[in-house]
Amino acid sequence: MSPSSSITGSIMGKISRILAAGLCLLWMGAAMTTSTTKTRTYAADDSAFPNAQIGYAPMIDTAEAGDAALRYLELTWREAEPEEGVYAWEAISEKYDFASLREQGIHLVLRFVCDVPGQETHLDIPDWLYAQTKDGSWYDTDYGKGYSPNYANVVFRAAHHRVLYALAEFLGTDGFASYVELGSLGHWGEWHIKSEDGLVSMPDETIRDEYAADYLAAFPTAKLLMRRPFRFAAEQSLGLYNDMTGEEKDTMEWLGWIAEGGGYGSDPNALTPMPDFWQDAPVGGEFTSSLSMQDMLGKELPRTLHLLEASHMSFLGPKTASIKYAKGYNAVLKQLGYRLRVTELKLTPCADGVYAELTVANKGAAPFYWEWPVNLYVEDAAGSTLYTARLPLSLPELMPGKSQKVSVTLEGANAQELLCRGWKRLFRSPKHLTIGIVDPMTSRDAVRFAMKAARKNGRTGLCGHDDHRHFIGFDFNVRSFKPMPSSRWGIGRFYLSESKCTVSAHFLHTVCTFARIGGFSAQDAHSLLSFA
Repeated sequence: MSPSSSITGSIMGKISRILAAGLCLLWMGAAMTTSTTKTRTYAADDSAFPNAQIGYAPMIDTAEAGDAALRYLELTWREAEPEEGVYAWEAISEKYDFASLREQGIHLVLRFVCDVPGQETHLDIPDWLYAQTKDGSWYDTDYGKGYSPNYANVVFRAAHHRVLYALAEFLGTDGFASYVELGSLGHWGEWHIKSEDGLVSMPDETIRDEYAADYLAAFPTAKLLMRRPFRFAAEQSLGLYNDMTGEEKDTMEWLGWIAEGGGYGSDPNALTPMPDFWQDAPVGGEFTSSLSMQDMLGKELPRTLHLLEASHMSFLGPKTASIKYAKGYNAVLKQLGYRLRVTELKLTPCADGVYAELTVANKGAAPFYWEWPVNLYVEDAAGSTLYTARLPLSLPELMPGKSQKVSVTLEGANAQELLCRGWKRLFRSPKHLTIGIVDPMTSRDAVRFAMKAARKNGRTGLCGHDDHRHFIGFDFNVRSFKPMPSSRWGIGRFYLSESKCTVSAHFLHTVCTFARIGGFSAQDAHSLLSFA
């Protein structure tokens, strides 16, 4: 053996001993750091996108609904009950493909109507009901043509009670009908009649409240909305809707009623101040027909957004923004409803698994109004759920501009492999952690978080097997001490953080220490570290 070979062998032997000892210390370090909390933060996603229970609610039979999560159903009494006591539920379900909507996780905004002004003389109540009452008003006004019933008629009221309960039973209590706008009364179901043109007037408050009470009893799981802040709305904590959204004068009048109350008909105090109602009940509406899309989404877009912000609106339909004006379309969509994101995740090993603490923020205009379950999931590499933990997070209580800290223990060995950075990442775990909000109607995760993170099957990734994107890896082999292809492991693969990685710091310190112990020169150690 030549002197040079002997020297080389000696050096490589020292390297082997150094690395072996270093690995031992790494494993010891891992044991010593198991109580260390790993923290991860997440950037906001500022893009506009549709989301569960908010956004645009186009007419249910439109061909331009796109990926909106809501559909608007304006159902006339004439369509619902063509013969007395005979309801057309099967035909309606097939016509609007309710089964498909449910499967897709699409929910309804419902308005039941008795009078929709049109271009031709017509009835929106059934012929049999007209024959039994006939005390309303045929009209031809600047609103259009149609028939306005006498809503105070006792026969009419009793029949309305029956059809409303039948409709509610048909739609069910699974949340499919998420929003119900109290219609029935007045033109378009908006609780006003053009009585100055000689039409039968709106009924008094006592009768109006009877109609409202029927809605409240028939739809116990839906969110109910009224056109104005009537006393009934205030007393029952109902939501409100504005069918003149985008029109400054009318919207400011509507906001004025909400702030200060006002008169209705002959009652100067029929409208009640409800300034903070949006914190507990939703705001809806549709764009006005008095202004063009070009105005509302173009040159007057800042004004439109200001009115929406002041309204704390969650959905807009059936007249929505036109996609033709993409900038305005997206700006309005982004302004509607909640925007949830996880801002920080902390994982701490514990005796039973991993203690997880999350900070969840709402950067939107309104809360999420339903107590849908919020879950953390431990998944394997294929996306199969290994463990589910319900987070003690009340979504309706998470107000805009606020955040909540919640925590839960993820139990078991699967959870202990989730520490995203540090010693646990030396040998890459296939486990990963996701978060999701479950829609009870579909039993699937349905809410998109407004954060920059991977998304799959309605869930948002928090940490796990895809974290290698945030790490720099190198392979080594003790005998050859040459870089290896990523498909080969050698002794192991180390992942060094793109920032200040604990693993790299401890590893390099170990190498330096044992280099000195093993008799390496400073130059030899420097060469080894340069390679690493």
